[in-house]
Amino acid sequence: MIPHRSPLLFLALLFVASAASAEDLVALPGKQLYVQFCAACHGEEGRGDGSVSSYFRVEVPDLTLIARRHGGSYPRDLVERIIDGRHILTAHGTRTMPIWGHDLSRAAIGDPDAETGARIVITRLADYVWLLQRPVNAAMDPDQE
Repeated sequence: MIPHRSPLLFLALLFVASAASAEDLVALPGKQLYVQFCAACHGEEGRGDGSVSSYFRVEVPDLTLIARRHGGSYPRDLVERIIDGRHILTAHGTRTMPIWGHDLSRAAIGDPDAETGARIVITRLADYVWLLQRPVNAAMDPDQE
C-alpha cells in the first residue's frame, strides 16, 4: 500500500516505469498519452476518480468540468500551462501535479528537438482533455449529471 503522504513519489515511480522515448511519446495519440500520464489521478473519464486519487490530501480536479467552470469556454492556453507546469500559476494554488513539461523535455536528453516533442505531447493532452468536456447547458450546474 502507498503511504498517504507520498503520492508524488508514487507518480515519479509510475513515470519512470512507464517512460518511453521522446519519439515514442510524440507518436502516441492524445487518449494514450492521457492514459499514461493522467488517468491514474484524474480517472479514465477525467472525473477526478483515478486509482491513486484517494491518496491525495486535496481533491483531484474533475477535468470534464473545465469549460463549465470557465463560463462555457475551454481555456486551452490555461490547460496547456497547467499540464506543462513550468509556468507558475499563482491562482492554481499549491502544485501537486507533476511538472510534465520538464519531465517530457528531459525524456530525450541531448535531443535538440526535446522541447518540440514536449510541446506536441502537451498539445495532444490538452486536445484530449477538451474532448472529455461535459456538455455545457444553460444552467451551468455541474451537479446535474
